[in-house]
Amino acid sequence: MVNPLQATDHPSTINMSPASLTPFGPVERDSVIIRSLSVIPRIGDQKSSEQEHQPALLHLRVIPWDGFSGSIKHDRLCSDTLSYFDLSKRIISRLSHELPFPSVHHLLDELQLSILRDIEEQQALNGARLISPSPHPPRVDYELTIEFPSLISLANRLSLSRSTTFPDLTRIHIDEIKTYSIIGILPHERTQKQTMLISLVLWNQQSSPLDIQSLTRSVYQNIIESEFHTVEALANSIAKHVLNFQGSHPPSTPKSIERVTVTVEKPEAVSCAAGVGVQITRSSNSQ
Repeated sequence: MVNPLQATDHPSTINMSPASLTPFGPVERDSVIIRSLSVIPRIGDQKSSEQEHQPALLHLRVIPWDGFSGSIKHDRLCSDTLSYFDLSKRIISRLSHELPFPSVHHLLDELQLSILRDIEEQQALNGARLISPSPHPPRVDYELTIEFPSLISLANRLSLSRSTTFPDLTRIHIDEIKTYSIIGILPHERTQKQTMLISLVLWNQQSSPLDIQSLTRSVYQNIIESEFHTVEALANSIAKHVLNFQGSHPPSTPKSIERVTVTVEKPEAVSCAAGVGVQITRSSNSQ
């Protein structure tokens, strides 16, 4: 069977902007969406007592290459579309079982595989209802995101995304790490730490899953010990720190982060603005 989620050179318009704060950006192609599906998976080592149910929201967009032509023509579910009800029900069922996922990366792996199976089954079932079914299921692109509001204690939110657009990468968004540091050029700014909000969007090689908790703690510690004059210099320092982060891996281990977008905000700098600051993007090959 042709893999409907197989990555190819077909042009894609999925919005996977590294700075995107919404589950879906606008696309010009027909798509099935599941937005903010509430799930409560268990995450933690089976041998450890640190196994907790983690409330999460799941977002999925599935884009058939040729649109909904068959379903529109016959006004019924054909192989070019999916039942979002059945797909949602199966996702909830798979994430509600008692066995914990060792990490968020394992959870995302399982989600991808199960969603692929569900899409193949639905395409086969819907296609069989036609008088002249297609010999191959329509190919599709997809974007899958799962976000956790409380999994990372130092950050406001964590989300992980995968898509056919970047089949070998996981996009990790660590939103608003709240920290404090000496920052500024005015005399009074050199004597008292200011509140800083740091957001990171990382492109992580799937072959080398990132220890997200360790990275977040490392970034937090690095910032509170810093004394930069400008947010521009601070943001660049954070980007270098993230790209060189190895965690518990030996120094000879290949880098797992391909690219990072760093947003540094000072929420108290301008009274009528929620936040002001800078945003930069750096890649591992530009160091």
